[in-house]
Formats: sequence, structure tokens, C-alpha cells
Amino acid sequence: MNTILITGSEGNIGTYLVRYLQKTRPDFKIIRVKFEEDNSAKDGDIYAGNLANASFVQRIFQENKIDYVIHLASRNYNINDLKNNAYEIYSNDTKCLLNILDNCKNLKKFVYFSSALIYESSSESAFAEDLTDRILPPKSSLGLAKYFGEKAVEFLNQQYGAPYTIWRPFNVVSPLESHKREGAHVFIDFYRKIFIEKVSKIQIYGTGKQKKCFIWVEDLVSVISDFLDNSKTDNQIFNIASQEQKTLIDLAETLLKIGKDKNILAKEYNPEIVSEKEFLEGEDQQKIPNTGKIESVLGWKCNTSFIDCFKQFVEYKQKI
Repeated sequence: MNTILITGSEGNIGTYLVRYLQKTRPDFKIIRVKFEEDNSAKDGDIYAGNLANASFVQRIFQENKIDYVIHLASRNYNINDLKNNAYEIYSNDTKCLLNILDNCKNLKKFVYFSSALIYESSSESAFAEDLTDRILPPKSSLGLAKYFGEKAVEFLNQQYGAPYTIWRPFNVVSPLESHKREGAHVFIDFYRKIFIEKVSKIQIYGTGKQKKCFIWVEDLVSVISDFLDNSKTDNQIFNIASQEQKTLIDLAETLLKIGKDKNILAKEYNPEIVSEKEFLEGEDQQKIPNTGKIESVLGWKCNTSFIDCFKQFVEYKQKI
């Protein structure tokens, strides 16, 4: 039996990944890690603690023979955090990753969850994976932490031969992400404003015309799991996203339409959509992934359309 360690297993994406693995790979033993600031507790196959604590991480590897690691763990940051807590973000994410990698020299594969922020220094509008060989590193602390993470994973492979796969997801839509705090991902902010607060004016960061490609969380986790032990993903980096390009205005209008079609929102509810807020540097650019590599190498395309993605999102949110 293979044993797989999933960091961030109780998070917005990790929860879905664990469910999918349990369903499709019953022959795998899954070790889960959830964040606790001080405790280093264990409940069955779930460890609770802080990955920034090296001794906590060592304990996990000492008590289990780990074959695969999927590193999803990352602290939740909103826009204000990115502006005001830059050092904390960079320090936390790099410490956690290095503590994990220090114990991964003999793995069958290390899977690293990177980010579209890796491309934030690019002036190009369509991002292919090899673009990072030609552009400057990211400027933001979170983007730079992801850049550092990718390089650390590659260096581990260079020195110790541990295979890896790096996934660069774009705008993952998970209904498990809390809508109770401001400054989260844009679809979460829009949901709160439209369905909870029912605001008269929806303020958009930037022009509102910047395009994004979203991906439903279950499409994402199926790829991570299905190609975990596939040699085609050995030492490879893949963008992963839908190819449907939508503006933030499209997103707000789609959520409004879904709400009205499902009789959640009143037909006469028509909030004004305005662009009034300053965006973070570099965030107002078009962020369109080139998914040619994942399509040609793995034969994968996104299964869930933009409209179906947000229908499922709203349906789930309305149940909780």
C-alpha cells in the first residue's frame, strides 16, 4: 500500500482532494495535516500542528513511510494581508515548504501546488509554462514564495532525484472558501455582496474588464489525483485552468442571473457595478493561461463550463 501525505488537507481544495482520493484510490493510505498554531496532536491519520515547526514535520515522516506528498498548505491571506504582512506571508510559506522538503529526499513524487501569481511580472497576456524562464520573478511576497517553492522543488530533484510535478492553477472556485471576510477571492467577495449583503453598488478592483479563467475545484483535484503516479507528469510543470475567458463584470452579472433564475434573488434587484477600488500592482493585467501543454501531454481539458461552475458554487453556498 502506498502512503500519501496531503498538507492543507482540511482546506478549501484539500477537502475535495481527500474525498476524491478516498473514492478513486482506496488502495492508498492518506495522511492528512491540518493547521493548528501550537498543538501537535494526532487523531487517527490526521495530524494537527504547524508545518513551520520542523519537529512537528519530522514526527509525521518518522511515524509513517511516505511515498507521495501533495503540498497544498498555505495560510489564508486577503488583499490587506498581502499589502501589510508581506514578510509573514513569505516567511511562513517558505518555512513550511522547506520543512517538508527536508524529509522528501526519497519520495516516489512530490506534488507542489503553485499559483498563477508566478507570472505576475509578465507583460504578455497568455502565459505558457516556459514563460518563467524569460521574465523577472514575481514582485509580491506570495508570488515570490511560490516562485521560491518551485525552485526549491526543482533543486531537490536535481540533488536527490526525487521526482516532482508542479501545478499552476488559475482561479480555483471552491464553495468551501468562507464568504464572511472581505478581500478574499473575487468570486467570494461578489457572492457575499450579492447574496448576503444585497448591496446597491458592487465595487470592483481595477477596471472590471480584466479577464480571468476559472476552474471548478472538482476538476482540479481529479487531475492532481489521476496523474499522481503517471510518468508523463514526472518533473513537469502544468498550467491548469478553463479556457473560457471572462471579465469581472461578466462574473458579477452571471452570479446575479443565477440568483434570479433560482429565485434566490428578487427579479428587481439590479445593483450598480462600478470600478472604484485600486488594485494591487500587476493585478489589473489580463491573466490568461496557455493550456496547450496539459492538453497535448495529458489529453486534459476542463470539464465544467463557467456557468455550470458558478451554478454549483451558488447551490452549495445556499445549503450552508
